[in-house]
Amino acid sequence: MMVNTSGRFAGQKALLLSPQLKENDTHCVLFQYYVSGREGGTPGHLNVYVKENSSPLGMPVWNTSGPPSRGWTQVELAISIYWPNFYQIVFEVITSGRRGLIAIENVVILGHQCMNTPHFQTIKGVEVNAGQTATFHCTVNGLHKENFNLWLQGISGREAPMKATKPWNNRRFIGTFDVENTTKGDSGRYRCIVHSGTGVGVTNYGALTIKQPPVPIAPPQLTAVGATYLWIQLNANSINGDGPIVNREVECRTLSGSMYDLQPVDKATHKIGHLDPDTEYEISVLLTRPLEGGTGAPGPRLRAKTKCAGSG
Repeated sequence: MMVNTSGRFAGQKALLLSPQLKENDTHCVLFQYYVSGREGGTPGHLNVYVKENSSPLGMPVWNTSGPPSRGWTQVELAISIYWPNFYQIVFEVITSGRRGLIAIENVVILGHQCMNTPHFQTIKGVEVNAGQTATFHCTVNGLHKENFNLWLQGISGREAPMKATKPWNNRRFIGTFDVENTTKGDSGRYRCIVHSGTGVGVTNYGALTIKQPPVPIAPPQLTAVGATYLWIQLNANSINGDGPIVNREVECRTLSGSMYDLQPVDKATHKIGHLDPDTEYEISVLLTRPLEGGTGAPGPRLRAKTKCAGSG
């Protein structure tokens, strides 16, 4: 492919798409690119995308930067997406408005690993509750080198730098990436990327699932009143947020706030005892789903008053 940017205004695009590729084992894709500009100007830049299955295009995994090369440069793509999944390589040129040429040639699939760019192991999805930190672990086949640049890339554009690396054995190391203070908007697919001096390694996408801790929609219902107790029905079947519900608690406090209690509950009805007579209380239900940070905010409050001492 050759793109002649002469006579093109800035921002025009040219795309070249590979066939859909299904590879059974470790392999390496090579290509060469050439950039030449008039009067030393840069005619545009070249982006390379790796599109997994029928996903959106996502973000580039590699691009040209700097002045024109004025010679052919080889790039390695170590793509760790295997059958039954498939992928497609998309080459994109975006013009700068200056005259020149951008070209690629000799796109080749080799049946062995890249010589200078490491491959990844398959990564797995992660599920966390909103507000927590989602941690991805990416195993890299190869020794860690100082010129390697690793990061986590979301299909929608959010990125996370590498937090730490640790050796797994003499031929592998593990990179750790944290997506902090997660919200529902962070849900989606993420992959690990490593840039070497001569190319880029790309994993498959792993899904990040963000669950919202559950909160009851309605307040508990009062079913019986005594001088030192209140019977309630939790009324917590309808929720905002995500299940499953693994724990239920009843929060009880005096209206003045001088007394507070939190009690675990395992039934749909619950007796709150050891209360003071002729005292007004606020009662709410807290629900918990699995994983750290799974307890939601207290639900709507029920306000109830115990009877006077000695009353029936």
